[in-house]
Amino acid sequence: MAEEQVDMRFVRESWEVPGHISDYVEAVYKVGLLDSERLLVSRYFSKNDRILDIGCGAGRTTLGLYRLGYLNVQGVDLSGGMIERAKFMAKEAGCPIPFEVGDATDLQWGDRSLDAALFCGQGFMCIPGYDNRLQALNEVRRVLRPGGHFIFTTHDRDAVREFADFWEKEEASWDAGTQDGRLLEFGDRIIVDSGTPTFIHIPTREKVIEMVQRSGLVLVEDSMRSELSVETKAVREFSVDCRMWVVQRPRPTGDLPGNGNSHD
Repeated sequence: MAEEQVDMRFVRESWEVPGHISDYVEAVYKVGLLDSERLLVSRYFSKNDRILDIGCGAGRTTLGLYRLGYLNVQGVDLSGGMIERAKFMAKEAGCPIPFEVGDATDLQWGDRSLDAALFCGQGFMCIPGYDNRLQALNEVRRVLRPGGHFIFTTHDRDAVREFADFWEKEEASWDAGTQDGRLLEFGDRIIVDSGTPTFIHIPTREKVIEMVQRSGLVLVEDSMRSELSVETKAVREFSVDCRMWVVQRPRPTGDLPGNGNSHD
């Protein structure tokens, strides 16, 4: 009997596992906002911006932003269990942050209703299927006002040279049709995270750039996390190095910063 391919139900269920949730709750306390995240946010977001933290999990980045003075931040995540914990922790911390369950491919915010958004922890690449990830970028572009920025992270298939042999074997497996039948495309992986089988796609930099361009967003900058900051030991134990992206919804011709149209 053929194995069922990964879909959003698989992804949602993996992030509802109590052990998975517990580890991400722990990261709120032990890891907090990464220095590299803080650097990019301070560079591209303003304190009065309306910010959406997509794939917020238990609230690591959301709470971190609020504590830095970004008081108009709100969080959304596919996992109801994560959102339940995020609400509890925000209330416990005295941070009145709105959290809700939602799907990155179908955001429940109006057109041009947000100033900024982020999707950290490689969560964007936990969306199965190229078309679904492109749809998520289309949704981000839709809800951002012209000139608004979106920060997200991915792994980079070509950045870690010691995995070159692994990817060569993976490619040969796909060419021969002997790959894991649950996977959708080359670069897909099912890894064990917090003891839970978890889907993630590991792209090349070029493929992410292609997707950004197809969505109508504009690439502002990208670099490996390690090029931006020397993170703490707790951060390095929590997550491996990744590529950090900043993209922007372009302004219409003639709509320049300071002309009164930046929040159309």
